[in-house]
Amino acid sequence: MKKRVLSLLLAIMMIFPLMTAPASAADSDAGNGGWYLPAVTLRSTPEAELMVRVGDIDALNDETPVDESGYNPFTAASQYPHYYPWWKDREDPEGTDRIFVGSKWTDVTSDGYSENYNYYANGEDSQNAYGDGELEITMSYSTAGVTVRNALLQLCIDDFQPLSWGSNFTVSLNGKDAPFIAELLNHVDQTGPTAYIVSAIIPPSFYTDIQSGRLIIAIDETTGCGDGFAVDFVKLLVNYNAGVFKGTFGGRTEPGATVRLLGTSTTVTASSSGGFEFEAIPGLNAVRASKDGYAEEFAYGVVLAEGADAGKNDARWTPDLPLSEGRGSADIDFSQFGETAAWAAASDWAKEELDRADMLGLIPDSLRGQDLTKPITRAEFAAVSVRVYEALSGAKAQPVAVNPFTDTKDAEVLKAVNVGVTNGTSATAFEPNTLLNREQAATMLTRVYKKTALSGWTLADDSAFTLSYDKGAAFADDANISAWAKDSVYFMASKGIINGVGNNMFAPRAVTSAEEAAGYAQATREQALLIAARMVKNLK
Repeated sequence: MKKRVLSLLLAIMMIFPLMTAPASAADSDAGNGGWYLPAVTLRSTPEAELMVRVGDIDALNDETPVDESGYNPFTAASQYPHYYPWWKDREDPEGTDRIFVGSKWTDVTSDGYSENYNYYANGEDSQNAYGDGELEITMSYSTAGVTVRNALLQLCIDDFQPLSWGSNFTVSLNGKDAPFIAELLNHVDQTGPTAYIVSAIIPPSFYTDIQSGRLIIAIDETTGCGDGFAVDFVKLLVNYNAGVFKGTFGGRTEPGATVRLLGTSTTVTASSSGGFEFEAIPGLNAVRASKDGYAEEFAYGVVLAEGADAGKNDARWTPDLPLSEGRGSADIDFSQFGETAAWAAASDWAKEELDRADMLGLIPDSLRGQDLTKPITRAEFAAVSVRVYEALSGAKAQPVAVNPFTDTKDAEVLKAVNVGVTNGTSATAFEPNTLLNREQAATMLTRVYKKTALSGWTLADDSAFTLSYDKGAAFADDANISAWAKDSVYFMASKGIINGVGNNMFAPRAVTSAEEAAGYAQATREQALLIAARMVKNLK
């Protein structure tokens, strides 16, 4: 059987020589280090503050893909069809470059990998690379000087075929269920033998695990069917930047349907003609379309890196997801993956109201499990504002259709812009990491109230709308409140939502260089969540 499989693959490669990628791929780069190294940790790469890779990049221990065939999984263009089974390499980290069938395997063979695995299971093949039970890969690294703000996990997978064989994969991180990865693996069909990258954004409930410097990734097949599978390498990006989304794709579905990119919480609403667009990480991607009154549909395909040297077998993926009337299942609530404390640190005086904010669902993913005593950024406060809007309006915020910013792709920021909570600091910049002061916080949340309470209000014509409230006595530092913020500051104060800081002072913003250096008037994360909870309590 092994010889027949290899002979067939050789014949295929002779008939379709253009399936291999251009012979120009390097065996090292700034984002990944040396491809032949079994494990690499890098700081400040073009993609992230911290990059950790376990497993060499060699198309499942093939001896020639990089040097002779130009194998490059990071563009996803015309991936190299490798030989199988392959010789074991004792330097390969556990879990990588091995054929697995899962811990529930019942001796059933469905594909070539499981047929080869039979030889190993029967003691007839001790030279090739196989793994026992669930596939487990351990990543060990240092996070010294790094505070996890976001994280992305990439798996270079090989021969996962749940749609063909009815297999079902589970994934855990440090023993905690990770359905946001499993959902992605269970909605692609990769017949191989080729290795493609799949990418999943890790929710904040796992940030403590990532911060620990040890992440154990476990993948198992639960049905016992003969769907052999393998992983070439895994790659963790901590505090990644928007540059990792190097590909785009678009498709069509039912007008008004919600389309989600699997492995993420990113959703778009299909246009009146059913069209939708996504920015995605090159590799194997999948989407889910859903709409009330319809059964959901999934589609998968390969997204190429922008500018990739595509062969004649490569084309832009354009998924078509026609929906049929029926009853669908609820979409996955991305924020609830895994259990985690609502915060890692908070002031004692704030905890009672923070508990209320948590019960009201006002703590966004970006702040969950974090130190809430720290100053809050524009992006983080935008996410809080979106939660307040959803709580007051009962509506689900959607991101703006066209992202005007070059410095962020944060879905919560784009939702806040669409609602009218905020805009950019320029036509193309949002400055997501800039810290927020108290008068800015008051202004953004007042806009949330206007959006929900004043019919027809938009940010563009804000000046045409007035708020009715008892202003009361002026703050002692009234002169320091920016003219554009005064109405919002006094509205929030009149409603008992944002209080002064004592001595009849509001502390709207830093005025002197000394105040700016000391962080005067900066809003903290816990303050933001407290005023969010008060706003929902007092104004709903």
